Amino acid sequence: MEKVISLLFDIERKANQIIERANIEKNQLYEENEKAIKEMEDKIAEENNAKINILLAQAEQDIEREKQQLIANSEKQLKEIEDNYAKNHDALVDKVFQSIIQI
Repeated sequence: MEKVISLLFDIERKANQIIERANIEKNQLYEENEKAIKEMEDKIAEENNAKINILLAQAEQDIEREKQQLIANSEKQLKEIEDNYAKNHDALVDKVFQSIIQI
């Protein structure tokens, strides 16, 4: 009987050791998974930030290009107005004068 109790005690002790090792392995796997998830999240965040920076740079370039086009168009229109004024100055003055006289 004592031998059976001793065997049962050994079996329980070994079972507890197996459970303890399983818990240790479970905790290690959990920590490894948490570390892997953190690394993945960091990598994704870094990639997203890089993509956002690229998009921002492209947007800034587009805005600058549009701004330059607007400036060029405005300068062209101003030049056309000045040229028209220079060519038709006398006629414009006469029209204004005639308008004033007729009122």
